[in-house]
Formats: sequence, C-alpha cells, structure tokens
Amino acid sequence: MKKYLLLFFLVIILTGCLTPVIKEDIVLKTYITGLLYEEEKATLSAIKEFEETIKKGGPDPYLYIKIGNLYIKENNYKKAKENFQKAINLNPGLYEPYFGLGLAYLLEKQYKLSANYIEKGLKLKPDNHSFRLILCDVYTKLNDLKMAEKHYKFLIEEYPKNYLLHYNLAKIYETQKDHINAEKGYQEAISLQPNFWEGYLSLGILYQKENKLDKAKEYLEKSIYLNPLNKLGYALLASIYYSEKNDEKTKEILLKAIGNGIKDKEFYDFLGSIYVNEKNYEIAETYFFESLKMEDTSDTRFKLGVIYDKKGDFEKMEENMKKAIELNPDNSLALNYLGYSYLLKDKNIKEAYNMIKKACKIEPNNGAYLDSLGWAYYKMGNYRKAKKYLEKAVKLERDPEIYEHLGYVYYQLKEFEKSILYFTKAYNEIDNETKKKEIIEMIEKIKSIIKNETSGENKR
Repeated sequence: MKKYLLLFFLVIILTGCLTPVIKEDIVLKTYITGLLYEEEKATLSAIKEFEETIKKGGPDPYLYIKIGNLYIKENNYKKAKENFQKAINLNPGLYEPYFGLGLAYLLEKQYKLSANYIEKGLKLKPDNHSFRLILCDVYTKLNDLKMAEKHYKFLIEEYPKNYLLHYNLAKIYETQKDHINAEKGYQEAISLQPNFWEGYLSLGILYQKENKLDKAKEYLEKSIYLNPLNKLGYALLASIYYSEKNDEKTKEILLKAIGNGIKDKEFYDFLGSIYVNEKNYEIAETYFFESLKMEDTSDTRFKLGVIYDKKGDFEKMEENMKKAIELNPDNSLALNYLGYSYLLKDKNIKEAYNMIKKACKIEPNNGAYLDSLGWAYYKMGNYRKAKKYLEKAVKLERDPEIYEHLGYVYYQLKEFEKSILYFTKAYNEIDNETKKKEIIEMIEKIKSIIKNETSGENKR
C-alpha cells in the first residue's frame, strides 16, 4: 500500500489532478488511501477513508457522489440515497446524484421515484444516453408506454442504425396493439441486422396474432434457422401446424427441435399426444416415458393412464392415474377418469364417488364430471340424486352417454316416456353397435311395460 501511495502522490503533484476540497495536505492522505482501496475493490475501507476526508476537509458533493456509488456496490441503497441527497443539497446543478438516486430507487424496484430522479438528471445532462436507455426500461416496468416510446424515439434520432433500439420500440408498439408500427420496427431491426433471430421470432409472433399464418411460419422458420436452439420458435411453429391439423408437419418440427439438442418435456408430451390421437399408442408411450425421465408430473401420468386404458390394460391405467393424483391431488381429470373407470367395472364404488365428488368441487360446471357423479349415485341406488346431477349435466354437454344414463335413471324412477326419449337420443348418436343393441332392448322393454300397464288399466 505504501509503495502505491508514494507513486500516486507523485502523479498528483506533477499533474495537479486534485478536486478543490482535497488540495490541503490534511485531507490528501485519507483521500488517496480511499482511492487506492477503491481500486483494490475494498469498498467498505474506501468508504471509511472518504468519510474521513469529509470530516477533515468539510462537505464536498463529489465525495458524497463517490460514497453513494460505493454504497450501491454494497447494496446499501439507504446509505447511497443519503449521500446522493447530500450532494444535491450542496450543489443542485450536478447531474450525477440524480442519476445515482434514480439507480438506487430502480434497484429497490421503486420505479416511479427512479423515473423522477433520472428525468431530473437528464434535464441537466440530456446526452447521457445510458441513463435514458435505463429510463425507457423503467417506464416500461411502470407500463407508461407513451413515455417509454418518447425516450426510445429520442435515442433513435441519435442512433438511427442501432437495431436494438428499433426492436425495443417495436415491442412497445406491439404492447400498445399498434401492429403496423410494431411490424415496421421489427422489419427495420432485421434490415439493420439480418442475422438478428429475435427480430424474426417477434415478427413471427406478430403475424401469428394477426392470423397471417403463412407469414408467421416463414419468419419462425427463419428464426429457427438462425438459432437452432430457439425453443419458442419451434413451439410456436408446431402449434400453428397443429392448429391446421397438419400432424405430420407438427411432428417434423418437434423432432427437429429434439434432434438439434432441445430436450424439453413439453415437446415430448406434445409428440406423445399427437400419436395418441393417431391411435399409435406404442410410440406415444415411448415419448411419455422420455418426458417422465425429465420430470414425473401428474399431467404426463394422466396421459399414460389414458394410453393404457385404450390398450385395455386396466391395472397400468389404474397405477398411472393413482400416481397422477398422488402428484397432484387436485388433478380433476385424473380423479374423474379413475372414478368413472371404477364405476364402469362396478368396482370401489364409494371410492369412485369420493373421487368424482372432488372433481366436481374443483370444476362445478363440468358436464362430464356431473355425468360421472350422477352415474355414481345411480350405482349406489340413489336415483333421485342421480337424476338431479344428470339433468344438470345434459344442460352443459351434448353427449350420448349422458342421454343413455338419463334413460336408465328415468326407467328406475318409472318416468317411462322420458326414459324412451333419452334412450332414443342416445341411440341416434352412439356409434357402438353393441351399445345400440342394448339401448334397443331397453326401449322395447319399456314399451312392453307401458303396454302391460295400459292393458291392465283397460281390464279394470
């Protein structure tokens, strides 16, 4: 330290580089020591020396600014603000303490105060473009997009070839739903920087919002080409092809993403779901297994359970549905699916009822769940309650299975005309020939009962 002190002393004497406050010998030593500590990144020691300099030589706004900046490095924003304010009190014409206060309040996430002080600093130093850029971000956080726009425009006038400024202003326009200016801004950004993949991605997103899907695909493809690890680009592109019912292209995009090194659980789940829709359960299963290797989630377990149900493996379906519920006790899909599966097998009826009841509590207006609950009451012999929930369900869902269930409930309650009505509705919409045969048999049975009752009354 002594060696550096002597060298620094010599430089100061030869160049005269001292602020007015420290030209007296009495304060020189502590000031230089503080500078050396600051150079060595011994921040607290530097602060101590600078504070000692003020004690010996009197208040100085530049020293308060220096101390304030050092306190910011120490994350002591309260002390930093105190020192910046002291500097302002001594000399309101200095811009540095206003920027310092703006930065301190920004780091405390007090964005309004931050903007206020940075604005004051810019009035004194309008060419401080770094703080003007910070101010743009502060106004964006405050959702004061007009002020953010104003300052971005100022910066663009100064730096018209800066592609990031055009891009950031375009983001502001997009948030304001000004898609015309947003598109212009993004296009300007990529014209200035043709390899700017985020610009192509943002244009793809913008065109997707406007339902210009061919353009969206073009720009998303370009963003992926420029950045093969652009996960969002693949996801959006796949979603567009999927919405167009182009499963082959959707799979191609997702497989390309995986092939390029993107190991994303959602991509494996997406692929698995597509293969389930195609009834290619073996391949779907392999993708869900890959997904589980990354994270064992309730959603993936549910999807696996559905696969095993489709394959006729009740035990594995049950195992995966139970795991789905264990991982997320509020997974209403799994609760209803397993509960209803038990009802279909006349197994664990009370447990099934409890599961379905919970699913209905989570989603009280879900027609499929209300149907399951009504059927649970039917299985328990409570036909009045069954009727109540099935009648609610039929108002929410047009489903032949609900019609069939109502047919059975009305039959048990001897409301034969309604029973025939709903059995007929079910028959007209059900594709399963075995089910159709069962329904026809029930309709004939009810007609026979009505006929016998009518003939009995006639005899009387």
